[in-house]
Amino acid sequence: MTAVLVVTQGPLAGQRLELEGELVIGREGAAVTIDDSELSRRHAAVRPVDGGIEIEDLGSLNGTYVNGRRIDAPTRLAGGDSIKLGQSVLELEAASAPATVMSAAPTPPAAAPAASGVPSEPFGTYAAPEGMGRRRGIASRQLLPMLASWAAVAGTAVALAIYFADHPR
Repeated sequence: MTAVLVVTQGPLAGQRLELEGELVIGREGAAVTIDDSELSRRHAAVRPVDGGIEIEDLGSLNGTYVNGRRIDAPTRLAGGDSIKLGQSVLELEAASAPATVMSAAPTPPAAAPAASGVPSEPFGTYAAPEGMGRRRGIASRQLLPMLASWAAVAGTAVALAIYFADHPR
């Protein structure tokens, strides 16, 4: 069976990855390197197995999703299955998928929005709604504490300058 992973979203969008053997995907030190802070160094492995293709999460923090469901064990893939790793989405394109291969993770029904304003998705999967602009990361949430720290440093420097100006040696 000839299989190709097509990157449909993310930093490598538009690329096609032929699956001839095991393919490790990650942020660094992997066969396929994707510049994405949401990926682990060695995030997931996709490999041909007898009669099909399987994907395995390699203990990543943010998880690997097949058709919207987080996987925790090696999972069989079928042509057309969607794989989400960090900000990237890949789709398995198989030339001839056997009729016996079934997707281990069926597509879940659309979730209703949470009434409390807290996303109902698992940790690490929430993204801003379309049209909201760029997704804000952790650095933007740390701006205020950083500014407060610098204000404290500047205030201390001014106080020391005033003290030593009034108390010459």
